[in-house]
Amino acid sequence: MSSSTPDGTTWWRGRLPGLLATLVVAIAASATPAPRVVDGLAIVQDDGALRVGGETVYLYGGYLPELERTCSTFVRPPRCGAPSVLILNDLVSGFVRCEIVREGRAAVQGVCTQAGRDLFGPREDLAATLIRRGWALAAENAPPEYRALEALAKSREVGLWGPKILNLR
Repeated sequence: MSSSTPDGTTWWRGRLPGLLATLVVAIAASATPAPRVVDGLAIVQDDGALRVGGETVYLYGGYLPELERTCSTFVRPPRCGAPSVLILNDLVSGFVRCEIVREGRAAVQGVCTQAGRDLFGPREDLAATLIRRGWALAAENAPPEYRALEALAKSREVGLWGPKILNLR
């Protein structure tokens, strides 16, 4: 079998630019780094950070305001802290997965999720849930979805936006 075309050129010469372009795209796609993931049992810290897989991770896009301390007396031993931190502590159950978004010298921020109500359904974004329930604020660097959830919580007057809180911003 001959490897040349009727005009005497080899078959691949006419296709060389296309083959090279395909090769470059394949290499670029494989070179894109996957986000670093930290997962494991989560422990909520006093400042609202999560201790997961030996690292301290702050929720990306969410801000937990430090208001007056309160205590949840229905658990033993009682836990005291900012209301937002206590709500986060009640929300976190079991394994948490954090995709690290930003790493600094002093802090690591990540989008942290846990299994939703349906084990095989979508995962629950912890920051989004806190913002939607009105217990956290959308940070300056928050995705637009978080800002929309904050506006919704504010309009519903839930969580921090309830009757006791007059102005947080």
